[in-house]
Amino acid sequence: MNGFPRYAAIMLAFCFSSTAQSAANPNGQASRTAIAPVIEIERKFVQGPFGQVHIRVANPAGESARTPLVLFHPTPYSGDYFTAFMKNMSNDRQVIAIDTPGYGDSDAPDSLPTIRDYAESAAAVLDSLGFHPGDDLQIDVLGYHTGSLIAAELALIRPQLVRRIVLPGLPFFTGDGRKAAYDRNAKPDEIAQDGSHLIEKWKFSTGATSVGLSLARGQEHFNDAIQCYPDCWKAYHAVFTYESDKQLVKITQPVLLMTNAGSLKEETEAAQKYLRRAELVDFPEITLGGFDLHTEALADAVRGFLDDGSK
Repeated sequence: MNGFPRYAAIMLAFCFSSTAQSAANPNGQASRTAIAPVIEIERKFVQGPFGQVHIRVANPAGESARTPLVLFHPTPYSGDYFTAFMKNMSNDRQVIAIDTPGYGDSDAPDSLPTIRDYAESAAAVLDSLGFHPGDDLQIDVLGYHTGSLIAAELALIRPQLVRRIVLPGLPFFTGDGRKAAYDRNAKPDEIAQDGSHLIEKWKFSTGATSVGLSLARGQEHFNDAIQCYPDCWKAYHAVFTYESDKQLVKITQPVLLMTNAGSLKEETEAAQKYLRRAELVDFPEITLGGFDLHTEALADAVRGFLDDGSK
């Protein structure tokens, strides 16, 4: 497939800069990439099935034939969660981060959403950006926690569009375990008169300051997490009603699973046997804040997988 002219057209629609080069070794394989500054991460709104969807787009400074990468964030955050990662990966490809409906600056559905709803919204966004069904353009996808299920479902409803899938931290629950997780997480958020309900959200959003995250970045995560309040639980309804054991077995694309010493390690490992073409890499040195504090290590692993054998 030679989609380079179309890739270039889409990138130029967003691009405001003109000088950078991607890194490859003499054999054409991906290598460690020296990161050039991104001039701008553009923010814009596009129309989706539930209203406006907010997206971030980062472009390499020069032309790139590499497949664009689309990111899906964890709950309760937005695409801002991936800011450092976007800047790294966009050194040699276009990167798009989509705010899930009801999170960040995207409009919320009127009813309880499903993972399929979120994936169809993402498909509509990509249509509006020029990635139309039946075209020869493809994308790679990466989803984290809630975003991993959205990425997986998008690969099912648009199998010709999605080329490769990266799933770091997959909430793979089945049977009674899924019901128990639903009961713990899928319930309305409290609003206390004295604001005390915000303390736990602050602790959650700033937890990685214990391992090196700056307090300023922790504040940004807190601000991001509060945007969905008091309806942050609705994505958990989608996650814990999703029959991942029945859906993952249908995926035909190559998948990279990524685990660390933090949450969802066992769940991600358990999902591997349900995927036809999956490999797994572990980062035992990562506990919290991986995309902020271990950006280069994660980007190197993702880049190596996405660029393995083809553009």
